[in-house]
Amino acid sequence: MMGEIEQDMYGQQKCASAGGRRSATGRSAKTPPPGESPYTVKNLDGAIAHLEVAIAVDDNIAVFGRRYWLDRVQQIALTPGIMHAQARRLKRLLDQLMGNQ
Repeated sequence: MMGEIEQDMYGQQKCASAGGRRSATGRSAKTPPPGESPYTVKNLDGAIAHLEVAIAVDDNIAVFGRRYWLDRVQQIALTPGIMHAQARRLKRLLDQLMGNQ
């Protein structure tokens, strides 16, 4: 499932950079406006699993930094129809990023 999400993510990026129209803000036409989640209930578990792994790795290597990961977790939390178990996993990630482990 992780491969499918990453493949979809990269496929969308390739399409956007290969001639996708951009608005005056520089966002791709497929990029949701700020405050909206690009995820659905169908791909949410995979996105959370990806963040759990990526944050653990980045915590040791510090490539992107905490602000980037906080933004990603908060963006996923905006997904409509989020389940309690998913919300708990996101809360755990937020606690980890905020140093409340």
